[in-house]
Amino acid sequence: MASQDCQVCLERYDDEARKPRCLSCGHTLCTLCLADIIDRGALYCPFCRVSHVTPVTRAEDVPVNYTLVSLLQDSGLAMAPRSSEALLSVVKNEAIERTTGQLVICNCHLARLKDLQQRLGAQTKLQEKHIHALRSLLARHEEHLRDLNDASDRTREAVGEGEGWKRALELSQARVNCASSLLEVTAVHQEDGALEASVKGWSEKAYELLKTQVVQAAEEMESLTRVALEAVVERSMTTTASAVTPTKCQMDSLTSVAFGTVLEMGMTIAASGVTPTKCQVTYDSDKSLLLSEVLRKARVVGSEVWAVLDEGGRPRCAKVTQVDGRIFLHALMEGTPPIYTHTVPYEDVRNLVDEACIRTFLELSWAGKVQGRVTIRLLNATCRCLQFFYLCSGERGPSYANTRLLETEARGQSGERVWGGDYQNNDGSGGAALPGLTMGELSSQSVTAGLVAGFCYSHEHRNPSHFVIYNNDCPVLYEESPLGRVVDGLELVRSAARLPDVKDAVVSDCGLVLS
Repeated sequence: MASQDCQVCLERYDDEARKPRCLSCGHTLCTLCLADIIDRGALYCPFCRVSHVTPVTRAEDVPVNYTLVSLLQDSGLAMAPRSSEALLSVVKNEAIERTTGQLVICNCHLARLKDLQQRLGAQTKLQEKHIHALRSLLARHEEHLRDLNDASDRTREAVGEGEGWKRALELSQARVNCASSLLEVTAVHQEDGALEASVKGWSEKAYELLKTQVVQAAEEMESLTRVALEAVVERSMTTTASAVTPTKCQMDSLTSVAFGTVLEMGMTIAASGVTPTKCQVTYDSDKSLLLSEVLRKARVVGSEVWAVLDEGGRPRCAKVTQVDGRIFLHALMEGTPPIYTHTVPYEDVRNLVDEACIRTFLELSWAGKVQGRVTIRLLNATCRCLQFFYLCSGERGPSYANTRLLETEARGQSGERVWGGDYQNNDGSGGAALPGLTMGELSSQSVTAGLVAGFCYSHEHRNPSHFVIYNNDCPVLYEESPLGRVVDGLELVRSAARLPDVKDAVVSDCGLVLS
């Protein structure tokens, strides 16, 4: 049944100021409400938000709803009028209910914010206490350092003085031995009276220096600090790091596979196009997130993360870093990681290599600083690719780390390329193949920008570990030993090629890209 009231202002329609007018969407408003809407901008329905089809500049341009007018004028209209007061009461109740809900949310957030404010205040005071304690600890270390330096200076001076008295005494003893008469011995003895007094004074000074407790006090402070730092690192990361271990699913799938063949298996999968199982995908995703958390906590405490490997009593380690959300496993090196660093098993990190998309990286440096990293995706599982992989990871001993780029060929021309990879002599004369990795079969591929290729026996001046990166296309040139393709950092290689001497560019580090 039609309403006798405008549903916007809740006032009754009439034949004058509040004449009912119908919008193109079918909804009806009074003239005053339409005029108010037009004054604020474009005319649109306040109920369905549909714009009026015909542009209007005043409310009188909107057609009158004559059907409603005739109904209003019909004295026989059977309509149960609703008083504006009753409608107003309903609207008020709805508004109060809506406001009450928002008020509850507001009070809840306020209570939690006040609790957070108190916790922030308490934690701020606690951090201030810790900072004060650390500054006090630092001041004590600086005091011990000053004492050590002072004692070192005085000891060095006493040693020099003692060496002089030692030579004087040896000379006196030699004179006594050479004396041929009692008179000569007596004369030497009388001359040495002053020497004896001087030596005695030096002995007393040396005795005082030897009684000093500076070294013991510094050692005690160093021991306490070392224990505290180790506790901070372990407490901050042990919980997270303990989760970075192979799941039963992963261990079961690798029980029959030797560690040295994991890469070959992964490359075979990548070459055949087989999709990793759901179990493997879940494992990689979860472990990558856990390793990211370990790296984050290491940054919080100012520590580093290293992957450690012990093969038959031969300790080796590889740094693990995260840059722009990507995790890098650096090349293995001999020895143990630095102190105050967190360590994880190398196998746990190594298993995060994406077997369907194996990527390596070369870090380039020149002018005394790191310029960036070049990411390379390997093409297949040939021996040449495996050799490049192992020389990036360092798993079989040597690596490309700290090797120079060797030569730029066709500079500024089609097919410009940069050579590198002499891990033996670092001048282009070395670079033997790793044991058991021969050249294998050749596979021709046209040269395009970013192509990475290995040695070819037809090039007598090249050695098996050498690699080349093409900086631009060369449609007429074909490469018989492709290794992979640069997926990130090709502009960095081009910049190296533009150096006056490309040998100034160094592969300062290398390794694997995990994510």
